Amino acid sequence: MKETSPTEPEAPAATATGLHPTATGVHAEATGLHADRVSRRADGRLILDGVTFAPEPGSTVGLLGPNGSGKSTLLRLLAGLLAPSTGVVTLDGTALPALPRREVARRLAVVEQQADTQTELTVLDVLRLGRVPHRRAWTPASAHDERAVRAALERAGLTDRADQPWHTLSGGERQRVQIARALAQEPRELLLDEPTNHLDIHHQLDLLALVTALPVTTVVALHDLNLAAMYCDQVLVLHAGRVVAAGAPGDVLTERLIAEVYGVRAAVTREGPEERPHVRFLGTLA
Repeated sequence: MKETSPTEPEAPAATATGLHPTATGVHAEATGLHADRVSRRADGRLILDGVTFAPEPGSTVGLLGPNGSGKSTLLRLLAGLLAPSTGVVTLDGTALPALPRREVARRLAVVEQQADTQTELTVLDVLRLGRVPHRRAWTPASAHDERAVRAALERAGLTDRADQPWHTLSGGERQRVQIARALAQEPRELLLDEPTNHLDIHHQLDLLALVTALPVTTVVALHDLNLAAMYCDQVLVLHAGRVVAAGAPGDVLTERLIAEVYGVRAAVTREGPEERPHVRFLGTLA
């Protein structure tokens, strides 16, 4: 898609407050992945509008919002797969475009909504792709590469599937393999775009339990508010490309916000020992 330059003054930055002490600005000494007032335009349309976002290292942050709110675009900007029209994404204080792609790939792992291939690959073959950023061209896998792959297989509960052909896996199993491939990459940041789409309830819970137990910073786009409330340390809510709320699920997921952002009536109660919010939908607003 061809992009056009902004034609109106840049709007004030929407800030994801409460996610990190430096969330209102990116500093040279900052560590981790930061987006500072990023906007994105395509075909003259403003898709993301002045978003500042700095996840706490080691936390799990859920990106929430209706379709078209900018969740996938923000993830792709954070991954360096798209360039912002304005603003900057940094990794440890350095702008992503200034870093070699191989270095970024060693730090950031991305799991797209769905993955497919016509190539005859086994589960083990897919996981070995995660080690590509760590090797020079035409260099064979090292002992460390194989250890990383085997450790990812074990963590994802896929040891008994190592030699199974990719095309024989179910949708839930494929998602688990993609997460295992990302683990084999040994990232510090993991970005997932709606990984629970098209999965049954068992696989949704299983997959998110795996993801949130990982010792990495995780940013995951989700549609299900209750899954976000159960598994995320923080949530960031986007609407029409702007941040409208950010913080702990219990502080953010209110009946008023759900009505304003999603256009539905809901009852929000507290469930379980941690009193996490539980959302019960009552119908659309007239």
